[in-house]
Amino acid sequence: MKMRQLAIEIFIIAAIGAVLGLLGPFNTYEMPTAIRLAYWIGFILVGYAIYRPVQTVAVWLSESTAIPLWTALLLAAALAAIPLTAVVGFALAGMRVDTDYLGAGFGLLYLQVLGIGLGIQAAMWLLFTRHIGTDDPETAEIAAAPPAPKPLDVRDIAMPERPDAPFFDRLPPELGTNLVCLEMQDHYVKAHTLAGSEMLLMRLRDAMAELDGVEGLQVHRSWWVARDQVRAIRREGRAIKLELANGLLAPVARSRQEALRAEGWL
Repeated sequence: MKMRQLAIEIFIIAAIGAVLGLLGPFNTYEMPTAIRLAYWIGFILVGYAIYRPVQTVAVWLSESTAIPLWTALLLAAALAAIPLTAVVGFALAGMRVDTDYLGAGFGLLYLQVLGIGLGIQAAMWLLFTRHIGTDDPETAEIAAAPPAPKPLDVRDIAMPERPDAPFFDRLPPELGTNLVCLEMQDHYVKAHTLAGSEMLLMRLRDAMAELDGVEGLQVHRSWWVARDQVRAIRREGRAIKLELANGLLAPVARSRQEALRAEGWL
């Protein structure tokens, strides 16, 4: 995960903690405001530290098996809520083992913690699944090359429309169907067209399966590229990158170079 995204996520999580601190759930409203805010922001950050790694494992599990992504994420939330409930219960009991929270009351507290965790997960999904233009800072970061993305020329704009593949139903109409590439970012796929980009909550392999009739190849574990969008090949020693129609540079994994040569890409 990029440091920029990590900083944004932590900021959003801390803001959610501040909101919970103002609301004072779990009978914490009687605390002084400053203590209550510190209490909830701290707990939400601890929860994030527990949830985020488990979520990453869930995404990897979904990519490696036939388990749907949402099923894996729900399992991750249910699993991560167990240690977090124990931490919350221990704190609510005054930093001691109390059967009200860690015994008979553990089940109810677990459901409350899980509910908050799922709510935060849904909020993060809504915040990060959004339309992103090609001038988004992340796009420049992905390209990671000295030349800036070049403007589209008439040749690009006049390119024929894509086949009627199911994947395009996921994209906003204003992005069109001139798909340039797909890029995997955590448990999202970022679809780049000539008109902009869109973040989609799905696996890369599922996205590729929906691109029936579109000629392209997976050139890297995290990248799929449309063949007719390749404008040049850049070589840096043994490393190869494909320069695409929208200015992005897609890395070619060494394990994929022979396959691309066999297909006439290189």
